[in-house]
Amino acid sequence: MKIKLLFLSFLISAYSFSQVSSGQTNSFEDQTDEFTISPNPAKSQLNIKLPNADEDLKLEVFDVLGKRVYKGSITQLESSINVTNWKSGVYLVRVSNDKTIQTKRFIKQ
Repeated sequence: MKIKLLFLSFLISAYSFSQVSSGQTNSFEDQTDEFTISPNPAKSQLNIKLPNADEDLKLEVFDVLGKRVYKGSITQLESSINVTNWKSGVYLVRVSNDKTIQTKRFIKQ
């Protein structure tokens, strides 16, 4: 029961606070400039497309229990992650810089 509540709390907080801003503005912080992921659901590759590549961004992927399963950085407009060996299920993709965090959900088939 505790795991279900933790998972539910994690999902709610990820969606409710998918963008945290310090008050300064740049194009990554503008909600119209969110990153995109495809395909969703994914079988082998998860493609991440950024609205701009003005700076290096931190990329993290978490499983439903909150365990980080991937950590890296994005320096280009489009990147891919090989998810072939990941277990099927729901994952959260977090892209962040020093000022903001954006989170999206994807399903691994």
